[in-house]
Amino acid sequence: MSSTSNIAAILTLCILPSQDIPRRRWHNSFSCQLLASPTAWFVSDQSGDFAAAAIAIGGSGTTLAEHKESRGHRFLAKNASINHRIPMLHSPAATPSADGLIEIGVIIAGPLDDVDRQSASRAIEQTRRDLSEMMPEFRFRMLQSRRPELASEGRTQPSVLLQQAAEERDARHWDFVIVCTASDLVGNYAPFCFAALSRPLDAAVISLSLIDPPAIHDNAETKARIRAIAHRTSRLMLHAIGHLNGLSGQESPQNLMFRPATAEEIDAMQELAPPQIDAMHDAMAEIADQRLEESTSRPASRIAFLVRAAWINRREIAQAVIGARPWQFPRHLSRLTIAAVSTVAILLMTAEAWDLGLSQTAGEVATLALASLILTTIYVVFRQQLLVRRGRQHTEQTVVTSTSALAIVLLGMSVTWIVLMVIGVSFSWLLFDGDLIAAWAGSNEIRAGEIGLATFVRMSGFSASLGLLIGALGASFESQHYFRHIIFVDEEI
Repeated sequence: MSSTSNIAAILTLCILPSQDIPRRRWHNSFSCQLLASPTAWFVSDQSGDFAAAAIAIGGSGTTLAEHKESRGHRFLAKNASINHRIPMLHSPAATPSADGLIEIGVIIAGPLDDVDRQSASRAIEQTRRDLSEMMPEFRFRMLQSRRPELASEGRTQPSVLLQQAAEERDARHWDFVIVCTASDLVGNYAPFCFAALSRPLDAAVISLSLIDPPAIHDNAETKARIRAIAHRTSRLMLHAIGHLNGLSGQESPQNLMFRPATAEEIDAMQELAPPQIDAMHDAMAEIADQRLEESTSRPASRIAFLVRAAWINRREIAQAVIGARPWQFPRHLSRLTIAAVSTVAILLMTAEAWDLGLSQTAGEVATLALASLILTTIYVVFRQQLLVRRGRQHTEQTVVTSTSALAIVLLGMSVTWIVLMVIGVSFSWLLFDGDLIAAWAGSNEIRAGEIGLATFVRMSGFSASLGLLIGALGASFESQHYFRHIIFVDEEI
């Protein structure tokens, strides 16, 4: 084959031992071999589309004399080859090459019968083909891992499988992970669910149980069952990958981001609109970039790494926080809310509490509120074991997960505090007159005529802060599986 272009450049290459090269994710890169000869190094792509460089080895350095692009040709040399990934230094960060690799792990959790095994394999291949057709600029690799011990017969908590999936994702350096299980999933927002999706964990769990034709009273033959389960599973996988990349739900039943209520509605989910594909492309381009922990410019200190990783992934963190809907904390975490509201009610009906509360300045009440938010957030996060820390080294993915969990809990506690504040102001405004409050707060020498809205706000802020601290103890009685579900699972379908 003839060469298609010639590019002159000067580069200095540092050839490192292969065991010192960590697994890297290069944005616009190629996987290559360096073939040594007495006078030159030749670089060839393992996929067939590659760049070849003749490098003269001189006394003061290594100079790139000629850069040729070729197709269908592999240079030969007598010496052994060394595998490396070499970044294309001229490539813009926003435009991935056709060699951008996206790895999606698929964990087969629990025992599967022969029908489910064949269906899962077909679904994985169908999903890979669909992704490649939608975004040919990337190379999608879907890897299976069988974990029969992760799920048993009967209903399974999605949070348990998601946690295990996130650990295996980090160990294998996958970009996303999807768990397929034959077990029914416990739904916390609905009586049942086909799948549970988690942006903070870059993970999803899909149940094959409810999409099997016999589950909807369809006595199909074995081949028809395999086709139906495989098709529905691939639709759910594509929906999950779209969700993990920031796509929102759609109303059109033909759209892959539609939220189906029945197995038959899954069959109708076929495509993504061009703007959705563009949004997924942009998200995939960021994912295909090199991770911070693999970069040569990795910050030396742990704090600097955490701050930089959180800043780089700020959009993903924001999407995870919004997806968790922390404004629904008071409704979902009923034990925390009941304990906090009960505390506020008791304080507002106690004379000593009014005397103590009104003796605090506005600044002191604000400081108490801030302290209560920080303390309750730290307590709940550690009590429910929401922080992700595996091994000695932090990674971008663990930083995203832990930062998202902290932000979700902090915002949830803030919303709860505001709810307590509103309840306190309304309760005291309606039930207590100025004379009664002046009598209760006798040591403050406050007169009935001086009592107004500001007085009720100050007392309610004081009560809400104490109520939140007591309510956090109530949150510790929530099931850890349920609490983790509320924090990490941002969609059930």
